[in-house]
Amino acid sequence: MADKATKPREKPLTVEKSMNDFTRAYKAKAKLIARQKEDFLFRLGKQWDPEKLEKLKGMGVDPVTDNRIQPNIFLLTGLERQNRSDFKAFPEGEEDSIKAEIASALFKNAVKMSDFGYKKSEAFEDGVTCGESHLELYLDNTYNLLNAKPCWKKSDSSSVFPEPGYKEYDYRDARYVYKLSLDMSAEDLIGLFPDKRDEIEELESGRLDFKSILGSEGAHLQGKDYSKKSNDSGEEEINGFDLLERYYKKWIETHYVADRQTGQIQEAENNEKAESFVAGYKAEIAAEQEQYAFAIQEYELAQQGVVPTMDGGAPVTSVLPPTPPQKRNPDRFFVLTRLVPEIWYFAHVPGMKKPLADERAWFYPKWKQWPLIPYFAHFSTAPIEGEDSHLLVQGIVHGVKGAQKKHNSSETLMGMHLNGAANSGWLSEEDAWLDPAKVQKFGSTPNVNLEYKKGAQKPERIFPMALSQGHFQLSESSAEAIKAQLGINADLLAVQEGGQASGRAIALRQRQGLLMVQKLFDNLSRTSQICGRFLLTQLGEIYDTETAKKVLGDAFLTKNFPPPTLINEGTGQPEPMTDPRTGEPMAYDAEMAELAIAEVLSGDLGQYDVAVGEAVASETMKLANASELSELAAKMPGLIPPDLLVEESQLNQATKNRVLGAIKQAQAAAQAGPPALAV
Repeated sequence: MADKATKPREKPLTVEKSMNDFTRAYKAKAKLIARQKEDFLFRLGKQWDPEKLEKLKGMGVDPVTDNRIQPNIFLLTGLERQNRSDFKAFPEGEEDSIKAEIASALFKNAVKMSDFGYKKSEAFEDGVTCGESHLELYLDNTYNLLNAKPCWKKSDSSSVFPEPGYKEYDYRDARYVYKLSLDMSAEDLIGLFPDKRDEIEELESGRLDFKSILGSEGAHLQGKDYSKKSNDSGEEEINGFDLLERYYKKWIETHYVADRQTGQIQEAENNEKAESFVAGYKAEIAAEQEQYAFAIQEYELAQQGVVPTMDGGAPVTSVLPPTPPQKRNPDRFFVLTRLVPEIWYFAHVPGMKKPLADERAWFYPKWKQWPLIPYFAHFSTAPIEGEDSHLLVQGIVHGVKGAQKKHNSSETLMGMHLNGAANSGWLSEEDAWLDPAKVQKFGSTPNVNLEYKKGAQKPERIFPMALSQGHFQLSESSAEAIKAQLGINADLLAVQEGGQASGRAIALRQRQGLLMVQKLFDNLSRTSQICGRFLLTQLGEIYDTETAKKVLGDAFLTKNFPPPTLINEGTGQPEPMTDPRTGEPMAYDAEMAELAIAEVLSGDLGQYDVAVGEAVASETMKLANASELSELAAKMPGLIPPDLLVEESQLNQATKNRVLGAIKQAQAAAQAGPPALAV
């Protein structure tokens, strides 16, 4: 790797400085982490305050937990999974369309290899619950040293710590971002940093002391956001390591060659090479001018008869004047020097004096942002600091806790009322029953026969009071409040009154119902786009030209890179050129295909925008689009080509290819006309 860094403009990072920055970042996020853990537990059913729970159990009451949050989160995650979309590259100009198709095809294959769709769904589920989750791309060369396998990892919100005070969704304005991995073994560390084996083996322990980090603030947070591991005997484990990985911006004095004519700026490896290029360009112009001056001098001498002809004859009088060189500005190129932030990677374990790594990040300069890509359900940049700053990041659980608790309380009170009323008892004179013990034990049992003494007044059953309508209404209103606060409505559920609805109508109702939760899906699309741009820059590490051609397939290459042809002298018809290596006719123009693929794999396709589809109920909408296209074809026969109808259908690709092949054969037969009759 060429070292483009010339002069760093800041002091080298130390483990001590990194620990201080992490302490600051952890303190800033500690309350958010504690609240997010409560959100997860609340969603999973831990919805009663511990003191109230113990009090009710002491009274012999089994509290009711009617969890209305979990099913609604299942609904949202189901909608997300139903509407997954592939990455797609869109070109800026028509001339870039083939490269965009290549990038899209490689995207699709890379997504399939990496299980990105499932990891994104996991991140979405965590994000809508607590407000935050992260996706991280890494390349695995375990089984292939040449072509890495793309892998996505979901990182919890409690393991990512950006610099406090960031305002941008993707942390781009932060100077550093930490990733914390707890309880790693020495073998895990050696696997990540094999060249540091000796230093790692000398460590006895390397854990973070969270009580020391939080100080007085940790009294009420320590038990919520971090717990120490214990072994089977209940003793606390002392071996184990907490790995801190820091991605940070290091400001480097970087040199560029600027072009006044085109406005382009190209980064140089160092100042010497930049200056050498500019000097070489000026020297080239000077040499052209000198050569032109010499040619003019020769021409003038020839006109005066001083220069003889080559055969010694008469003097040259018809020599044409030399063509002057193209006018070029000698000051077209110049050197620019700027301070540029490079992304560096710094890793260490608490207790180490020297870092495990301090190097330029593996993805830089192709990717110039952080590798930890956040998903926020609700993210606000409101100027709130201090105690309430954790409210800036929220999922859908936090705001609905009050309504859910009120609903649980109402359901519990109704249950207590019914249980108390089921055995209201009997009203009788003293000593009126023949068998008082039987009455006490079976007085409320169905079909029981009870006897009272002859001459005594007939006992009367005590009828219970009617169920409290207030409790019932409170429970119902709380349940409706939960749905309203979660943004779930009849349209989102595609509930249709008065009969069945078409698939297109259901999709439209769901689209209308998504208005309340549209932000959740828009933010997911934003995260997906960042992931897509990151993946685009790393395609060159995942594929080479040969593996890329296998992914694209011969049909794609033949269609977009037709083979060069030569005119057959015998038949006068164009025929594809033969491959000099095999002697067989070329299936496609391999040279042009490889050039286009190489440009896509370069990771420098800044002219492409990577977008992820945002269609609601995509399968339903695809069917609706195909149906609408078929209706148009029926109304306007001959105007819509049949191959377009096949491409927009929901048939699998193999079936589409067979149908398209049959259509081409039928069209070729129709053009050839009926067979000639034998005479």
